[in-house]
Amino acid sequence: MEQSNISNTTEKKVIQIASDMDEYDKRILFVLRNLGPHRFSNLQEKSDMSRSTLSKYIKLHLQKNNIEKRIFQGAPHYFITEKGIEGLNEDYDNREKEIFYINEINDVILKSTELISFYQQIGIEESILFQILRMISKIGDKFFEINQNRELFLALFYIFLNSVLTREYKFEINEFCKHYKVKKLRIDFYVDKIMSSHLGFYMFNRENDVFFFHSEDLLGTSTFRLIGDHLIEEIIHINLKGYRQIYDLDKMAEKIAKKLINMDLIWERIREPFEMLIEKLIIKLAIDMGISKTFLMDLVVQSEKLSKSKEGTNSLINIIQGSEQYEDLNIVSIADTKDREVDEILDKVKGFCPKCGKTILSQDFSKSCARCKNSLDNDIFLKSIDEANNASIRYKQEMLKKEELVICSNPKCEAKVSKDWKECPICHTLIN
Repeated sequence: MEQSNISNTTEKKVIQIASDMDEYDKRILFVLRNLGPHRFSNLQEKSDMSRSTLSKYIKLHLQKNNIEKRIFQGAPHYFITEKGIEGLNEDYDNREKEIFYINEINDVILKSTELISFYQQIGIEESILFQILRMISKIGDKFFEINQNRELFLALFYIFLNSVLTREYKFEINEFCKHYKVKKLRIDFYVDKIMSSHLGFYMFNRENDVFFFHSEDLLGTSTFRLIGDHLIEEIIHINLKGYRQIYDLDKMAEKIAKKLINMDLIWERIREPFEMLIEKLIIKLAIDMGISKTFLMDLVVQSEKLSKSKEGTNSLINIIQGSEQYEDLNIVSIADTKDREVDEILDKVKGFCPKCGKTILSQDFSKSCARCKNSLDNDIFLKSIDEANNASIRYKQEMLKKEELVICSNPKCEAKVSKDWKECPICHTLIN
């Protein structure tokens, strides 16, 4: 033994556990962590691996600073470092999480006995049943707070069949109700119940088709990751370089949707409504990240996609105000479509710039708009969200047109120039 204070029983137990580990690199760390520093020959014996294999992994651990080689008791020994201990502990944590997840699934199965029995009675394929149970395990106990009955189970099955990720199972609502002999009103009721219970589901419409996904499924996690990455980039840009002249919420959503299409998670026919949903999720995640509400208001009034309906614009305003209602966070019809006035929206907002639609705060006493430099001497501000949206879109289009690059009119010069420049910076030809 390398350490006299370790009993034979403990050493045997550690060696047995180590020998059961499939990952050789973890074996080495486990032995060093529990039995102390070792010479190469003793470590080889207790790790139960060949000399060449041990040599390879020791070299790897030394490079990663997981272990270090020092003289101990007159001979070279290998010691585990703090970094190595941390890595080993992380591995334990992951295994414990796996065990915890298995226990969660077992708990879900026990609580879902009635659901499983019903699905088996109506002939749902086992593979689909497994996917639904996996979905419930991600939702957790909140699902079981809803009254468990046949209509709820059918509504959940309907959501599964109309998930973006299960496009091959698409089942129109009226046909679904006819097939399973259930009233559409009851399915609508329980879909509404599921959506309003904050179980992590999202939905959007494309014409008469409805689609769902979950925040924890592949589409949900990918979408939120892409949105988060984009917002972090913007936060870094704001801190390092300040605010951009133009923020295009539509372009942000389009870029994210394009990546999801390339990942084969969504397809072209549902792209437009999904982009509208992405815009809502951008605003919601930005609020959660603590981004300024005034900045987000400027984003909202520039959206052309959501300005196509009052529901879209109003729901974004509601999200900025902290709404958690699923009607605001999804692409669904909303009953309240009245135009929103400034005093209903944000505290301390004076109005919007009549030229570019930028939000003007009550405590802003400057004589010109920070974005477009338009004079604000007369205190004539837009009060309606619709008016601000129209002004913002016009200004954005004007700015994008000015920034558009064309080839210099001089045939001997092929430089790209902006229509807003006075002359070509290369050949100094005047720009019309």
